[in-house]
Amino acid sequence: MTEPEAKAGRRRGSARGEAARTAILEQAARLFAEKGFEGTSLLDIAQAADLTRPALYHYFASKDEILATLVEQESAGAAGKLREIARSEQDPTARLRAAVHELVLDRADAPNRFRMLDRSETALPEPIAERHIRAKRESLSAMTTIIADGIRTGEFRPADERITAFAVIGMCNWVAWWYHPGRDPEPKAVAASIAESAVAMLARPEHARPSEQGVHGAIARLRADLDHLSRLVDEG
Repeated sequence: MTEPEAKAGRRRGSARGEAARTAILEQAARLFAEKGFEGTSLLDIAQAADLTRPALYHYFASKDEILATLVEQESAGAAGKLREIARSEQDPTARLRAAVHELVLDRADAPNRFRMLDRSETALPEPIAERHIRAKRESLSAMTTIIADGIRTGEFRPADERITAFAVIGMCNWVAWWYHPGRDPEPKAVAASIAESAVAMLARPEHARPSEQGVHGAIARLRADLDHLSRLVDEG
C-alpha cells in the first residue's frame, strides 16, 4: 500500500480504526522501550498488535510515523498542558500542584511511552528529535516560570528556579520506572502525594510569607530573617 493510500485509509476514522491505532501505538511504545527504536522492526510491531504487516500500513505508513505520533502525544502533549497551567491565573502553589499532578498521571498511566522516549532519545530521526527536544524545553520553561512566580510572590523560598524545575520534573519522570499498577496506589493518589511533596519542598511557612510582593516584600523577608537571627544570637 502506498503512503497516500494509507493516509486515505486512516482518514476513514472509525471507532474500530482508532482502537487499532491505539493498540499499535501502545505495542510500539513497549517494544521501543524494551528494544530501542533501531532494534524494533515494523514486523515486530505488527505481530505484537496481532496484525499482518500489510494491515499495519492501513494505519501507519512507516515506523518513523509511529514514532512521530508517540512523540507528539507524549512530549508535545505534556508540554502543551504545562504551558496552559503556567499561564493560568491560579496562584503559584496551585499551579505547581497542578503541573506535578499532570506529569505524574501521564507517567503512571503510560509508563512505556516515557521509557520509550528515554531509551530512544539518542536514536530519534532528526525532525522527530527536534520536536522532542523543543517540547522538553517548553516543559522546563513552564515549570521554571511557575517556580519563579512563587519565589517572587514569597510563596516559595528563594532557590535557583531552573535547577529546582529540573528536580521537580525528574521526581515526576521517575514514576515511569517504579510505578506498578495493582501493586502501588491508584495513579491519582500517587500524583496527589508527589504534588504535595513538591509543594512542601518549596513552600515558605505561612508565618514567614511577606505581606506584600516585589522589592518591598523581599526587604520585609530579609528584616524578618535578621530579626530571627538576632533572637538566636541573644538566646545563645
